[in-house]
Amino acid sequence: MNDRSIAYFSMEIALEEGMPTYSGGLGVLAGDTIRSAADLQVPMIAVTLLHRKGYFFQHLDPGGWQTEEPVDWTVEDVLEEMPARTSVIIEDRTVHIRA
Repeated sequence: MNDRSIAYFSMEIALEEGMPTYSGGLGVLAGDTIRSAADLQVPMIAVTLLHRKGYFFQHLDPGGWQTEEPVDWTVEDVLEEMPARTSVIIEDRTVHIRA
């Protein structure tokens, strides 16, 4: 049996509707991909960015000007930190990753 896993990297992943970790189609596609892998028992690890401010609410005023309002959410209320840690080198910088 092979003990390797697939690493799936995406800039955004729709994990749950109430989590502002995606803004549109790419995030939904990424979420569907990792859910399908889980359903099929494909050994996959998904890696994405997690913004504490999330995305923003966009409003257009009567003149057509856009204003933004941050989506504040408390990560710790939704996700449980896990002990897994690793790091990768990206453009000569060490980037730390945690679960």
